[in-house]
Amino acid sequence: MSFKKLLPEVKEALASIEILSVSEFGKVLFSTIKSGSHVLAIAAEKSGKTEAAIVACFNRVNKQLEGVPRVIFICKSIEAAVNLHERITKVAEQLDVTVDLAHDKGNMVQQRNDIFNGTEIIVGTIKRIHDLYIQNGINFKLLDYLIIDDFEDVLMQGRVTEVKRLIESFGKTQLICLANGSNSRVEQFVNRADLDLKILEVN
Repeated sequence: MSFKKLLPEVKEALASIEILSVSEFGKVLFSTIKSGSHVLAIAAEKSGKTEAAIVACFNRVNKQLEGVPRVIFICKSIEAAVNLHERITKVAEQLDVTVDLAHDKGNMVQQRNDIFNGTEIIVGTIKRIHDLYIQNGINFKLLDYLIIDDFEDVLMQGRVTEVKRLIESFGKTQLICLANGSNSRVEQFVNRADLDLKILEVN
């Protein structure tokens, strides 16, 4: 499926954040996500990884359904989560989709209540997402995508255990990892992950 075949309302909403197309690497990533594969995409910053993931997100979640999380975006920092949440919300508002923000400096009780009240997309930090999950604050039953942006940085923060715990809870959820480059933590994760992880890399 190409960008041109997205629903007109989705393309219009994406245009509000200046996503009018996807890069060549983004096209490959988008196609791989659509195929249902777990994927690790390694390419330089501004290669279109995050934009392709956003397109895949709204291709999948473009209207309210059961009011339970369908996509989780994990970011490397509170600042990154706030920025991505702001960006995604501009699209979601036009599609009547709910987006919640969950990071370490927010009130976890309020964040959990917001999620329980119904949301389709959650943007947050790995520690807070993990803490909410182990307190039964996030229902993974219908989760389609777990997307980890700046994956190499998340692992270098020592969050491998949290990532693995979330993966262990998967039903049919796809893992989508977006990295600007590889490092020893990424290599160890790939070697030890009990997943059929497809690797896309720009050399």
